[in-house]
Amino acid sequence: MTRLAPTASCALVALLVALAVFGGGSAPASAQSTATIAGTQIAPDDVSLRIALRPNGTAAWEVEYRVRLDDENETEAFESVRSDIRANESPYISEFGSRMDATASTAENSTERSMSVENVDVSASRQQLPQEYGIITYSFTWTNFSAVEDGQIRAGDALAGFFLDGETSLLVTWPEGYEAESVSPDPNDRRTRTIVWHGPIDFGPGEPTLVLTETPPAESSSATATQASADEEGSSGNSVAVLGALALLAVGIVGGGWTLYRRYEGEQTPRDAEPSGRASATGGDDSTAPRETNDSEAPDESATGDVSAGGAGDAGDVTGDDADEMPWEDELLSNEERVLALVEHEGGRLKQQEVAQTLDWTDAKTSQVVRKMRDAGTLEAFRLGRENVLVLPEESDDGPGAE
Repeated sequence: MTRLAPTASCALVALLVALAVFGGGSAPASAQSTATIAGTQIAPDDVSLRIALRPNGTAAWEVEYRVRLDDENETEAFESVRSDIRANESPYISEFGSRMDATASTAENSTERSMSVENVDVSASRQQLPQEYGIITYSFTWTNFSAVEDGQIRAGDALAGFFLDGETSLLVTWPEGYEAESVSPDPNDRRTRTIVWHGPIDFGPGEPTLVLTETPPAESSSATATQASADEEGSSGNSVAVLGALALLAVGIVGGGWTLYRRYEGEQTPRDAEPSGRASATGGDDSTAPRETNDSEAPDESATGDVSAGGAGDAGDVTGDDADEMPWEDELLSNEERVLALVEHEGGRLKQQEVAQTLDWTDAKTSQVVRKMRDAGTLEAFRLGRENVLVLPEESDDGPGAE
């Protein structure tokens, strides 16, 4: 059984190998790839580097190594590592932290900004993406990773000359209130406040570079809206006062008329009193009308409450559904994994054009990813009229064009 010793934990983070180019002017370490994890036979299928920029220049890092658990040996090896981490994570954190301290020190000399690596942590888990993966994640914060000046965040100089091999991706996010003014080189993917580079990429001496500009708050518009709201409330208050006075006047007139009417009825002869009594009974019925109206209105109010509650519940359900990401929207997935997740979600078959539309890709990019997957044997395709239909290998035997 393959076992990963704590002293080899740094090898899980091939980032540290690539970081050797920081500030040193040496060529990118393309020969030192993430093909295998040193000291073991475990090969990470892909590596995800995630950087969350903060307004004060600090960056929150996550380095994720993912191993596809598709055979017994890989599964046993990963479980051994996970058990070691859960039993005693200190050796892993210590080794990784020391390497990252050295990396930050080199970047500090290159950028002339004081830097440090803090809050190092490690975890191991298993996830369906949609296939089962073993994931080892290192996280830490890197102070002064970005330069902050005059409402701008400039990031990337600490990674000058960085190299991503074919199994590694770099994802950078930034906080609300900022927009990307310039990015170099062009990222492979752009999302909301997020850019992604997929390897292999050999960044140049001044790359990668990301310049963010703070967007000014709409204070004047907010103040205008607040004043308008206050004016509207004041006007509404005056209208309510006038209506209230008119209502009191109407009540007084009606009340006075009713008193005169009752006096007039009391002065009538007993002969006239009988219809008066009937009128009084009728009046009694009329007097109960408001109660009937209130009773009839009560269910309406209850119904309104039910509808409102139901509406809120429905809205909550919709919000909950929207908050749940579809499998292919996981930003940690590679392009190939996103296609697999989408096709699998659709029952194992899907038109290539629908893949492009759902993932918001160009036809050229979709064709390139599909061709790569067909060459690797992870996806098959057949023609249906003028359309390409993508099929998971286990589904292709039952489909047209299986030959």
